[in-house]
Amino acid sequence: MKFEMTDRDKKLLIFLSVFVIVVCIGYWGIYPVIKDIKNIDKKIETEKDKEEMNQLKISQLPIIETENERMKEEIVGARESYYQIMSSNEIDKHFTNMVLTSGLYSYDLNISISKDTTSLEPYQYSKKALLASDEYVSDDDSDYDSADDYLNEDEDDESLDLSDVEDYTSTGIYTAVITMKIGGDEDKLIAFLDSLCNTDKKLRIVNYNFSEEKSIEYNVSDGDDETEGYDIKSNMILNVTFEIYMCEE
Repeated sequence: MKFEMTDRDKKLLIFLSVFVIVVCIGYWGIYPVIKDIKNIDKKIETEKDKEEMNQLKISQLPIIETENERMKEEIVGARESYYQIMSSNEIDKHFTNMVLTSGLYSYDLNISISKDTTSLEPYQYSKKALLASDEYVSDDDSDYDSADDYLNEDEDDESLDLSDVEDYTSTGIYTAVITMKIGGDEDKLIAFLDSLCNTDKKLRIVNYNFSEEKSIEYNVSDGDDETEGYDIKSNMILNVTFEIYMCEE
């Protein structure tokens, strides 16, 4: 049996061949190129965004540098009120010299330096403490039943913004607890205590008390008018505990 192709069949076959060739060229040749062009366009757009951002940063550089210099000056000024990092021997020497130059006597000195950075608890009725613990306010004159009542007293009051109770962590600040037993004239002891309270350095008085110690001394007669016998002498004592805050360079 013999088959003959008509002109119509030949034309249809040629059309199908051309169609297949075009589809193959389009799918394996043109489509990847179009896809790559789209990816390149996206990269170009991303790089343009980066360029705009970098240009914005460059334009803001003088402002940022000025702000950094201002902040550095503030940091230096803030550090001036802190003690430098000192060892126990250096602390002993510093405060013993203060006692001696004040005309007093140092009987005892105990120093404890924290290994961790300083963290002071907030005042128990402050917004920060109330927000952290949500404890009831125990003040008899308070009209607030809870921390929420205290913080929401006036929603329009800007002073009650949550930023007021933001947690600030100290950096590079260490505490040294110093306990001293000092003797001498009462007026000088009070003046020494006042000097601790009024210092420009970061120092906090934890507690103090005055006491009087009595001692008995035996007087030996040397043949003059001095009478042989016992004398009772009184000596004022100041027991004080305070904290100093030291900052790293």
